Amino acid sequence: MNTRRETYLPGAATMLFIALALLFLPWLGEILFNSKGEPREAIVAVSILRSGDWILPTNYGGDIPFKPPFLAWLIAGLATVLNGGVVNEYISRLPSAIAVIAMVMGGYAWASRERGVRFGLIFAFVTATCVEVFRAGIACRLDMVLTACMVGAMYLLYPIGDERTRRRGLRWLAAWVLLSCAVLTKGPVGSLLPCFVVGVYRLLRGDRFFPTLGKMLGLAIAALALPAWWFYEAANRGGQHFVDLMYEENLGRLFGTMSYDSHVKPVWYNFVTLAAGTLPWIIAALFAVFSWRKWHRSPLRPAGLFSFVAVILIVGFYCIPESKRSVYLLPAYPFIAYALASIIDSDAARRPMRVFAWFISIVAIVAPLAFVGLQLYPVEPVPAFEASPWWAYAILAVPAICGIAWIINRHSPVGHMLVTVWALMLAYAASVAPAVLNRQSDFKVVERLTDGNPTVLSLDYTGTHRLYTLNFYLDDRIRTTPSLEEASNYPSGTIVLISEHADTTGLWRNFTFEPLLDRSCDHRDKLGIAIRK
Repeated sequence: MNTRRETYLPGAATMLFIALALLFLPWLGEILFNSKGEPREAIVAVSILRSGDWILPTNYGGDIPFKPPFLAWLIAGLATVLNGGVVNEYISRLPSAIAVIAMVMGGYAWASRERGVRFGLIFAFVTATCVEVFRAGIACRLDMVLTACMVGAMYLLYPIGDERTRRRGLRWLAAWVLLSCAVLTKGPVGSLLPCFVVGVYRLLRGDRFFPTLGKMLGLAIAALALPAWWFYEAANRGGQHFVDLMYEENLGRLFGTMSYDSHVKPVWYNFVTLAAGTLPWIIAALFAVFSWRKWHRSPLRPAGLFSFVAVILIVGFYCIPESKRSVYLLPAYPFIAYALASIIDSDAARRPMRVFAWFISIVAIVAPLAFVGLQLYPVEPVPAFEASPWWAYAILAVPAICGIAWIINRHSPVGHMLVTVWALMLAYAASVAPAVLNRQSDFKVVERLTDGNPTVLSLDYTGTHRLYTLNFYLDDRIRTTPSLEEASNYPSGTIVLISEHADTTGLWRNFTFEPLLDRSCDHRDKLGIAIRK
């Protein structure tokens, strides 16, 4: 495929870093926790700082974490250094934001070395603004930290074996550190899958089988050394219960032998989520289909072959388990972005990119106006949005200005596309998401549960029922009780949180009851409180 000639872009790396920092860093604390995933991760860091136990802390009265502790270590460390040991929404999400910025900057260095600075910038902006990558980069979840470690290691290992490779020893060492961190984030897949991808790529490039197998397998196993130390220490504290939990979450999830159903989906689910996760750039690629006659066949570049192998193997691997989630596929997104950037940068797609520039510019003008209109004049069944501060409206104007700029000056459609999509993501993180999501958070009822500093219990009717959001905002004060009969042994004024599906036998004998939430953001159930008489 033909691509445009290199353009001189001084200060490109600095410009990219500033754009990424503005996109991800300032707005992390604006959105309250509104689902169980984020506070479930954050509360582990809270328990680390409260107990001083960095190996196997417990929360919710006795729960041990489901995953290895690297994300919790990062959150606890950042809270200690930056916020006096206090974990809040901003600190909890900061590791993900740092991870996505580091991953994109590393991808820029890799792609610009292979195909020039212009392509590197396109690749970096496309990677950062894919919906799934952007969403993971502003969330307190372990998936972006895992992805950054895995992808960063693959970038480092990609040129190893080529004669032009310099500082090979440092690259191996850096890759080992990243793979070790990946394993400490989510288990052995963090080292095995990247080494598998790099090994297959090296074989396709002509490397000998057994030396390649030895190097990649040796590195993957070496990356298990530090996690093995943590596992040994944690097993000594957690016993067989911890060992069984780790087995179930890693091997049981892979082979479909878990004791409970967890995100069981058909194979086609992965491809639907990939299409949705690459928005809006998948639309640009679809526009380019109409110029297919202008495309010229050419051999894949080494970076193109590497990306192709990575996408096939990563997506194929995650088609094996019955458990499927969109975030599992995150390590494939930078390499999908390579293909999307190649289409966008091609001379053959010049006209389709102009069409897409018109499309995204119109969206950038209409979407902010529609959001403000729904804020001022709510329409059923769309729920009313929270009011935004004045500066949020100023940021909402940024994408509209970008869209108008394209209409006035229709030069450099690719540049306009990238900046406009960046501005839309910026407006979402700073203005739209807080107004839409904060009203869904259970934070609004925390004052009711802290008035008088009562003991707070949750009625655990399934053995795994947890109210992570409320527990985080109550500073890990909630404890579980299996029945109201047991809760009757607590003193007067004790509060019991009761889901609509729980067994309430004996409620009226020893408790008064009142509704609390029409919809818990953790489990989407109605929630009430029983107060011990």
